Amino acid sequence: MIKELINSIDKIEIESADKKYEITKILKKYDGKPVYIKDVNGYKVIGNLCNRETIARSLGIDVNDLMNYMLNAMDNEKNGELIVDNSLKEQYISDDLDKINEYPIPIYYEKDAGPYLTSGVVIVKDKDYGVNASIHRILVKDNHLVIRMVEQRHLHYIYNKNIKDGDVDVAVVIGAHPAVLLAAATSGDITFNELKYASALMKKPLKLVKCDTVDLEVPAGEYIIEGKITSEMDDEGPFVDITGTYDTVRKQPVIKITALKRKKDAIFHALLPGGVEHKILMGLPQEPRMYRGIRNTIPSVKNVALTEGGCCWLHAVVSIEKKTEGDGKNAILAALASHPSLKHVVVVDDDINIYDPNDVEYAIATRAQADRDIIIIKDAKGSSLDPSGDHENKLTAKMGIDATISLKKNRDEFIRAKIPDDE
Repeated sequence: MIKELINSIDKIEIESADKKYEITKILKKYDGKPVYIKDVNGYKVIGNLCNRETIARSLGIDVNDLMNYMLNAMDNEKNGELIVDNSLKEQYISDDLDKINEYPIPIYYEKDAGPYLTSGVVIVKDKDYGVNASIHRILVKDNHLVIRMVEQRHLHYIYNKNIKDGDVDVAVVIGAHPAVLLAAATSGDITFNELKYASALMKKPLKLVKCDTVDLEVPAGEYIIEGKITSEMDDEGPFVDITGTYDTVRKQPVIKITALKRKKDAIFHALLPGGVEHKILMGLPQEPRMYRGIRNTIPSVKNVALTEGGCCWLHAVVSIEKKTEGDGKNAILAALASHPSLKHVVVVDDDINIYDPNDVEYAIATRAQADRDIIIIKDAKGSSLDPSGDHENKLTAKMGIDATISLKKNRDEFIRAKIPDDE
Protein backbone atom coordinates (compact mmCIF):
# COMPACT_ATOMS: atom_id res chain seq x y z
CA MET A 1 0.00 0.00 0.00
CA ILE A 2 2.80 2.41 0.81
CA LYS A 3 4.46 1.90 -2.59
CA GLU A 4 1.39 3.23 -4.44
CA LEU A 5 1.42 6.35 -2.28
CA ILE A 6 5.15 6.90 -2.76
CA ASN A 7 4.74 6.60 -6.52
CA SER A 8 1.89 9.12 -6.55
CA ILE A 9 3.43 11.98 -4.55
CA ASP A 10 6.00 14.64 -5.35
CA LYS A 11 9.26 13.72 -3.64
CA ILE A 12 12.95 14.46 -3.56
CA GLU A 13 14.94 11.56 -5.05
CA ILE A 14 18.45 10.82 -3.79
CA GLU A 15 20.69 8.20 -5.39
CA SER A 16 22.41 6.86 -2.28
CA ALA A 17 23.23 7.55 1.37
CA ASP A 18 24.94 5.98 4.34
CA LYS A 19 22.72 4.95 7.24
CA LYS A 20 24.99 6.59 9.81
CA TYR A 21 24.13 10.31 10.02
CA GLU A 22 23.79 10.80 6.25
CA ILE A 23 20.10 9.89 6.14
CA THR A 24 19.60 12.43 8.93
CA LYS A 25 21.37 15.16 7.00
CA ILE A 26 19.22 14.54 3.93
CA LEU A 27 15.94 14.39 5.85
CA LYS A 28 16.88 17.53 7.82
CA LYS A 29 17.69 19.38 4.59
CA TYR A 30 14.27 18.57 3.14
CA ASP A 31 12.34 18.42 6.41
CA GLY A 32 8.60 18.25 5.71
CA LYS A 33 9.09 17.12 2.09
CA PRO A 34 9.05 13.40 1.20
CA VAL A 35 12.47 12.01 0.33
CA TYR A 36 13.13 8.74 -1.52
CA ILE A 37 16.66 7.33 -1.22
CA LYS A 38 17.30 4.66 -3.83
CA ASP A 39 20.26 2.93 -2.22
CA VAL A 40 21.19 2.60 1.46
CA ASN A 41 23.41 -0.43 1.80
CA GLY A 42 21.45 -2.07 -1.01
CA TYR A 43 18.00 -1.12 0.38
CA LYS A 44 15.45 1.57 -0.51
CA VAL A 45 14.41 4.18 2.07
CA ILE A 46 11.54 6.69 2.31
CA GLY A 47 11.60 9.54 4.82
CA ASN A 48 9.55 12.66 5.65
CA LEU A 49 6.55 10.76 4.27
CA CYS A 50 3.78 11.86 6.62
CA ASN A 51 3.06 15.55 6.43
CA ARG A 52 -0.50 16.89 6.49
CA GLU A 53 -0.71 16.91 2.71
CA THR A 54 0.45 13.32 2.10
CA ILE A 55 -1.74 11.97 4.91
CA ALA A 56 -4.75 13.72 3.39
CA ARG A 57 -3.81 12.45 -0.07
CA SER A 58 -3.49 8.88 1.21
CA LEU A 59 -7.06 9.16 2.55
CA GLY A 60 -8.42 10.82 -0.58
CA ILE A 61 -9.48 14.04 1.15
CA ASP A 62 -8.57 17.74 1.22
CA VAL A 63 -6.01 18.69 3.85
CA ASN A 64 -8.42 21.22 5.41
CA ASP A 65 -10.89 18.40 6.08
CA LEU A 66 -8.44 16.23 8.06
CA MET A 67 -9.62 17.03 11.55
CA ASN A 68 -13.33 16.48 10.88
CA TYR A 69 -12.52 13.40 8.84
CA MET A 70 -10.60 11.88 11.77
CA LEU A 71 -13.47 12.73 14.12
CA ASN A 72 -15.96 10.89 11.91
CA ALA A 73 -13.63 7.89 11.59
CA MET A 74 -13.24 7.75 15.38
CA ASP A 75 -17.03 7.66 15.71
CA ASN A 76 -17.05 4.68 13.32
CA GLU A 77 -14.00 2.88 14.75
CA LYS A 78 -15.99 -0.17 15.88
CA ASN A 79 -17.29 -0.60 12.31
CA GLY A 80 -13.79 -0.90 10.86
CA GLU A 81 -13.20 -4.18 9.07
CA LEU A 82 -10.12 -6.40 9.40
CA ILE A 83 -9.45 -9.23 6.95
CA VAL A 84 -6.71 -11.82 7.40
CA ASP A 85 -5.38 -12.55 3.90
CA ASN A 86 -2.69 -15.19 4.09
CA SER A 87 -2.10 -15.01 0.35
CA LEU A 88 -0.14 -11.87 1.27
CA LYS A 89 2.55 -14.13 2.73
CA GLU A 90 3.69 -14.82 -0.81
CA GLN A 91 4.89 -11.21 -1.03
CA TYR A 92 7.48 -11.73 1.73
CA ILE A 93 10.92 -13.25 1.95
CA SER A 94 12.41 -14.40 5.26
CA ASP A 95 15.84 -13.28 6.45
CA ASP A 96 18.27 -14.77 8.92
CA LEU A 97 17.92 -13.03 12.29
CA ASP A 98 21.35 -11.42 12.13
CA LYS A 99 20.33 -9.73 8.87
CA ILE A 100 18.79 -6.96 10.92
CA ASN A 101 22.27 -5.48 11.26
CA GLU A 102 22.35 -5.06 7.47
CA TYR A 103 18.95 -3.37 7.25
CA PRO A 104 19.01 0.41 6.52
CA ILE A 105 18.18 1.32 10.13
CA PRO A 106 19.69 4.77 10.69
CA ILE A 107 21.94 6.08 13.39
CA TYR A 108 20.39 9.56 13.44
CA TYR A 109 22.46 11.71 15.81
CA GLU A 110 25.92 11.73 17.34
CA LYS A 111 24.95 10.61 20.85
CA ASP A 112 22.43 7.95 19.83
CA ALA A 113 22.88 4.63 21.59
CA GLY A 114 22.83 2.86 18.21
CA PRO A 115 20.57 2.27 15.21
CA TYR A 116 16.91 3.03 15.96
CA LEU A 117 13.60 1.90 14.54
CA THR A 118 11.40 5.01 14.71
CA SER A 119 8.42 4.30 12.45
CA GLY A 120 7.63 0.76 13.63
CA VAL A 121 3.99 0.02 14.49
CA VAL A 122 4.13 -2.26 17.54
CA ILE A 123 1.36 -4.87 17.66
CA VAL A 124 0.46 -6.85 20.79
CA LYS A 125 -2.67 -8.68 21.93
CA ASP A 126 -4.42 -8.97 25.28
CA LYS A 127 -7.02 -11.64 26.05
CA ASP A 128 -9.32 -9.11 27.72
CA TYR A 129 -8.84 -6.01 25.56
CA GLY A 130 -7.82 -7.39 22.17
CA VAL A 131 -5.25 -5.95 19.79
CA ASN A 132 -3.22 -2.84 20.55
CA ALA A 133 -1.17 -0.93 17.98
CA SER A 134 1.21 1.88 18.94
CA ILE A 135 4.46 3.53 17.86
CA HIS A 136 7.59 3.39 20.01
CA ARG A 137 11.25 3.98 19.44
CA ILE A 138 13.23 0.73 19.40
CA LEU A 139 16.99 0.40 19.78
CA VAL A 140 18.75 -2.29 17.74
CA LYS A 141 21.40 -3.61 20.10
CA ASP A 142 23.64 -6.60 19.39
CA ASN A 143 21.26 -9.48 18.57
CA HIS A 144 18.14 -8.05 20.24
CA LEU A 145 15.94 -4.98 20.45
CA VAL A 146 15.23 -2.64 23.38
CA ILE A 147 11.85 -0.89 23.35
CA ARG A 148 11.05 2.37 25.10
CA MET A 149 7.70 2.01 26.91
CA VAL A 150 6.13 5.17 28.29
CA GLU A 151 4.49 4.34 31.61
CA GLN A 152 1.12 5.92 30.81
CA ARG A 153 0.69 4.13 27.47
CA HIS A 154 -1.42 1.02 26.86
CA LEU A 155 1.51 -1.09 25.68
CA HIS A 156 3.16 -0.64 29.08
CA TYR A 157 -0.08 -1.69 30.80
CA ILE A 158 -0.57 -4.76 28.59
CA TYR A 159 3.08 -5.78 29.01
CA ASN A 160 2.93 -5.60 32.81
CA LYS A 161 -0.43 -7.38 32.84
CA ASN A 162 0.87 -10.33 30.81
CA ILE A 163 4.61 -10.65 31.46
CA LYS A 164 4.04 -12.58 34.71
CA ASP A 165 2.66 -15.41 32.55
CA GLY A 166 5.68 -15.40 30.23
CA ASP A 167 7.10 -13.47 27.29
CA VAL A 168 4.65 -11.29 25.37
CA ASP A 169 4.16 -11.88 21.64
CA VAL A 170 4.98 -8.78 19.58
CA ALA A 171 5.34 -7.75 15.96
CA VAL A 172 6.86 -4.53 14.62
CA VAL A 173 5.57 -3.38 11.22
CA ILE A 174 7.74 -0.93 9.26
CA GLY A 175 6.50 0.72 6.09
CA ALA A 176 2.81 0.83 6.99
CA HIS A 177 0.15 2.92 5.28
CA PRO A 178 -0.20 6.45 6.78
CA ALA A 179 -3.69 5.50 8.03
CA VAL A 180 -2.12 2.73 10.13
CA LEU A 181 0.57 5.08 11.43
CA LEU A 182 -2.02 7.75 12.26
CA ALA A 183 -4.23 5.20 14.02
CA ALA A 184 -1.31 3.73 15.98
CA ALA A 185 -0.41 7.23 17.18
CA THR A 186 -3.97 7.89 18.39
CA SER A 187 -4.81 7.70 22.09
CA GLY A 188 -8.13 6.06 22.92
CA ASP A 189 -9.27 4.04 25.88
CA ILE A 190 -7.95 0.51 26.42
CA THR A 191 -10.75 -0.98 24.27
CA PHE A 192 -9.98 1.29 21.30
CA ASN A 193 -8.97 -0.87 18.31
CA GLU A 194 -6.37 1.08 16.38
CA LEU A 195 -6.43 -1.30 13.42
CA LYS A 196 -10.21 -0.96 13.05
CA TYR A 197 -9.76 2.79 13.27
CA ALA A 198 -7.21 2.57 10.41
CA SER A 199 -9.84 0.72 8.38
CA ALA A 200 -12.39 3.43 9.18
CA LEU A 201 -9.89 6.08 8.05
CA MET A 202 -9.28 4.22 4.79
CA LYS A 203 -13.00 3.50 4.31
CA LYS A 204 -12.17 -0.05 3.29
CA PRO A 205 -11.11 -3.29 4.99
CA LEU A 206 -7.57 -3.39 6.35
CA LYS A 207 -5.80 -6.52 5.16
CA LEU A 208 -3.74 -8.38 7.75
CA VAL A 209 -1.19 -11.17 7.45
CA LYS A 210 -0.70 -13.85 10.11
CA CYS A 211 2.72 -14.01 11.70
CA ASP A 212 4.78 -17.21 11.61
CA THR A 213 6.35 -17.35 15.07
CA VAL A 214 3.91 -15.36 17.25
CA ASP A 215 0.13 -15.44 17.61
CA LEU A 216 -0.61 -12.12 15.88
CA GLU A 217 -2.18 -10.82 12.69
CA VAL A 218 -0.63 -7.56 11.49
CA PRO A 219 -0.93 -4.99 8.68
CA ALA A 220 1.04 -6.02 5.60
CA GLY A 221 3.85 -3.48 5.86
CA GLU A 222 7.14 -3.48 4.00
CA TYR A 223 9.06 -5.11 6.88
CA ILE A 224 7.74 -7.29 9.71
CA ILE A 225 9.82 -8.13 12.78
CA GLU A 226 8.34 -10.86 14.98
CA GLY A 227 9.49 -11.39 18.54
CA LYS A 228 8.90 -11.79 22.24
CA ILE A 229 8.97 -8.94 24.76
CA THR A 230 10.85 -10.44 27.70
CA SER A 231 11.23 -9.57 31.36
CA GLU A 232 14.92 -8.85 30.71
CA MET A 233 15.93 -5.20 30.87
CA ASP A 234 18.69 -3.33 29.07
CA ASP A 235 19.84 0.27 28.72
CA GLU A 236 17.81 2.29 26.20
CA GLY A 237 18.99 5.73 25.10
CA PRO A 238 20.17 8.35 24.85
CA PHE A 239 17.93 9.26 21.95
CA VAL A 240 16.41 12.44 20.53
CA ASP A 241 12.79 13.19 21.34
CA ILE A 242 10.22 15.42 19.65
CA THR A 243 11.79 18.66 20.92
CA GLY A 244 15.10 17.79 19.24
CA THR A 245 16.78 17.33 22.62
CA TYR A 246 18.12 14.11 24.13
CA ASP A 247 16.02 11.90 26.37
CA THR A 248 17.69 10.08 29.26
CA VAL A 249 18.99 6.51 29.51
CA ARG A 250 16.60 4.04 31.17
CA LYS A 251 16.31 0.32 31.75
CA GLN A 252 13.70 -0.91 29.26
CA PRO A 253 12.35 -4.30 28.12
CA VAL A 254 14.31 -6.47 25.70
CA ILE A 255 12.65 -7.92 22.59
CA LYS A 256 13.98 -11.28 21.46
CA ILE A 257 13.67 -11.47 17.65
CA THR A 258 12.02 -14.66 16.36
CA ALA A 259 11.56 -13.81 12.66
CA LEU A 260 12.52 -11.17 10.08
CA LYS A 261 10.43 -10.72 6.93
CA ARG A 262 10.34 -8.13 4.18
CA LYS A 263 8.63 -7.65 0.89
CA LYS A 264 10.58 -8.13 -2.27
CA ASP A 265 12.01 -4.75 -3.20
CA ALA A 266 10.89 -3.43 0.21
CA ILE A 267 11.03 0.27 1.10
CA PHE A 268 12.21 1.06 4.63
CA HIS A 269 10.52 3.99 6.39
CA ALA A 270 13.00 6.19 8.27
CA LEU A 271 11.21 8.66 10.56
CA LEU A 272 13.47 11.56 11.56
CA PRO A 273 13.37 12.17 15.34
CA GLY A 274 12.39 15.78 15.99
CA GLY A 275 11.45 16.30 12.34
CA VAL A 276 8.13 17.43 10.89
CA GLU A 277 6.97 13.86 10.31
CA HIS A 278 7.62 12.95 13.94
CA LYS A 279 5.73 16.03 15.11
CA ILE A 280 2.77 15.51 12.77
CA LEU A 281 2.28 11.86 13.71
CA MET A 282 2.48 12.72 17.40
CA GLY A 283 0.34 15.86 17.31
CA LEU A 284 -2.23 15.35 14.58
CA PRO A 285 -4.15 12.58 16.43
CA GLN A 286 -4.52 14.91 19.43
CA GLU A 287 -6.38 17.57 17.47
CA PRO A 288 -9.75 15.75 17.25
CA ARG A 289 -9.57 15.01 21.00
CA MET A 290 -8.89 18.68 21.70
CA TYR A 291 -11.67 19.76 19.35
CA ARG A 292 -14.17 17.57 21.18
CA GLY A 293 -13.05 18.88 24.55
CA ILE A 294 -13.26 22.51 23.44
CA ARG A 295 -16.61 21.96 21.70
CA ASN A 296 -18.13 20.92 25.03
CA THR A 297 -17.44 24.46 26.25
CA ILE A 298 -17.50 26.48 23.00
CA PRO A 299 -19.93 24.88 20.51
CA SER A 300 -18.84 27.39 17.85
CA VAL A 301 -15.22 26.12 17.76
CA LYS A 302 -14.12 25.79 14.12
CA ASN A 303 -10.71 24.13 14.09
CA VAL A 304 -7.66 23.18 16.16
CA ALA A 305 -4.00 22.86 15.17
CA LEU A 306 -0.96 21.81 17.17
CA THR A 307 1.82 23.83 15.56
CA GLU A 308 5.12 22.55 14.19
CA GLY A 309 7.00 25.38 15.93
CA GLY A 310 5.59 24.08 19.21
CA CYS A 311 6.67 20.54 18.31
CA CYS A 312 3.01 19.67 17.54
CA TRP A 313 2.70 19.06 21.26
CA LEU A 314 3.30 22.15 23.37
CA HIS A 315 1.62 24.91 21.31
CA ALA A 316 -1.86 25.08 19.77
CA VAL A 317 -4.01 27.51 17.83
CA VAL A 318 -7.80 27.34 18.18
CA SER A 319 -10.23 28.95 15.75
CA ILE A 320 -13.68 29.96 17.02
CA GLU A 321 -16.69 31.91 15.85
CA LYS A 322 -16.97 34.29 18.75
CA LYS A 323 -20.49 34.64 20.14
CA THR A 324 -19.94 36.26 23.55
CA GLU A 325 -17.13 38.29 25.06
CA GLY A 326 -15.80 35.47 27.24
CA ASP A 327 -15.61 32.81 24.52
CA GLY A 328 -11.92 33.31 23.82
CA LYS A 329 -10.86 32.82 27.43
CA ASN A 330 -13.16 29.83 27.90
CA ALA A 331 -11.65 28.28 24.77
CA ILE A 332 -8.19 28.76 26.30
CA LEU A 333 -9.16 26.93 29.48
CA ALA A 334 -10.90 24.14 27.55
CA ALA A 335 -7.88 23.65 25.27
CA LEU A 336 -5.47 23.39 28.21
CA ALA A 337 -7.78 20.88 29.91
CA SER A 338 -8.27 18.73 26.81
CA HIS A 339 -4.53 18.28 26.13
CA PRO A 340 -2.67 18.26 29.47
CA SER A 341 0.75 18.52 27.79
CA LEU A 342 -0.22 21.82 26.15
CA LYS A 343 1.86 24.77 27.31
CA HIS A 344 0.75 27.76 25.23
CA VAL A 345 -2.47 28.29 23.24
CA VAL A 346 -3.68 31.12 21.02
CA VAL A 347 -7.39 31.53 20.28
CA VAL A 348 -8.26 33.36 17.05
CA ASP A 349 -11.31 34.34 15.00
CA ASP A 350 -12.34 32.10 12.13
CA ASP A 351 -10.95 34.50 9.49
CA ILE A 352 -7.40 33.65 10.64
CA ASN A 353 -5.53 30.77 8.97
CA ILE A 354 -4.43 28.66 11.94
CA TYR A 355 -1.86 26.82 9.78
CA ASP A 356 -0.07 30.08 8.89
CA PRO A 357 2.21 31.33 11.71
CA ASN A 358 2.28 34.81 10.15
CA ASP A 359 -1.50 35.03 10.20
CA VAL A 360 -1.62 33.89 13.83
CA GLU A 361 1.03 36.42 14.81
CA TYR A 362 -0.97 39.08 12.95
CA ALA A 363 -4.00 38.26 15.11
CA ILE A 364 -1.91 38.60 18.28
CA ALA A 365 -0.44 41.87 17.04
CA THR A 366 -3.71 43.52 16.05
CA ARG A 367 -6.40 41.96 18.26
CA ALA A 368 -4.82 41.20 21.66
CA GLN A 369 -3.96 43.45 24.60
CA ALA A 370 -1.48 41.96 27.05
CA ASP A 371 -3.13 43.32 30.22
CA ARG A 372 -6.55 42.03 29.16
CA ASP A 373 -6.14 39.01 26.93
CA ILE A 374 -3.36 36.88 28.42
CA ILE A 375 -4.05 34.13 30.97
CA ILE A 376 -1.11 32.66 32.93
CA ILE A 377 -1.48 29.54 35.06
CA LYS A 378 1.37 28.72 37.43
CA ASP A 379 2.40 25.27 38.68
CA ALA A 380 0.22 23.15 36.41
CA LYS A 381 0.96 19.58 35.37
CA GLY A 382 3.05 19.74 32.22
CA SER A 383 4.81 17.67 29.61
CA SER A 384 7.98 15.74 30.42
CA LEU A 385 9.11 16.63 26.88
CA ASP A 386 9.53 20.30 27.79
CA PRO A 387 13.17 20.77 28.84
CA SER A 388 12.31 24.05 30.60
CA GLY A 389 9.76 22.46 32.93
CA ASP A 390 10.13 21.42 36.56
CA HIS A 391 10.74 17.73 35.91
CA GLU A 392 11.17 16.82 39.57
CA ASN A 393 7.64 17.93 40.40
CA LYS A 394 6.25 17.53 36.84
CA LEU A 395 5.08 21.15 36.82
CA THR A 396 5.09 23.98 34.30
CA ALA A 397 3.56 27.40 33.71
CA LYS A 398 0.89 27.65 31.01
CA MET A 399 -0.29 30.61 28.98
CA GLY A 400 -3.26 31.42 26.77
CA ILE A 401 -3.67 34.41 24.46
CA ASP A 402 -7.13 35.52 23.45
CA ALA A 403 -6.43 37.03 20.03
CA THR A 404 -10.06 37.38 19.04
CA ILE A 405 -11.71 40.70 18.18
CA SER A 406 -13.48 42.20 21.18
CA LEU A 407 -17.23 42.38 20.62
CA LYS A 408 -17.06 45.86 22.15
CA LYS A 409 -15.06 47.02 19.14
CA ASN A 410 -16.33 48.02 15.72
CA ARG A 411 -15.52 44.91 13.66
CA ASP A 412 -15.21 47.00 10.50
CA GLU A 413 -11.94 48.39 11.90
CA PHE A 414 -10.43 44.89 11.75
CA ILE A 415 -11.48 43.87 8.25
CA ARG A 416 -8.41 43.36 6.06
CA ALA A 417 -8.30 44.97 2.65
CA LYS A 418 -8.99 42.71 -0.33
CA ILE A 419 -8.26 43.05 -4.01
CA PRO A 420 -11.47 42.55 -6.00
CA ASP A 421 -11.66 39.78 -8.58
CA ASP A 422 -11.38 40.82 -12.22
CA GLU A 423 -14.77 41.60 -13.71
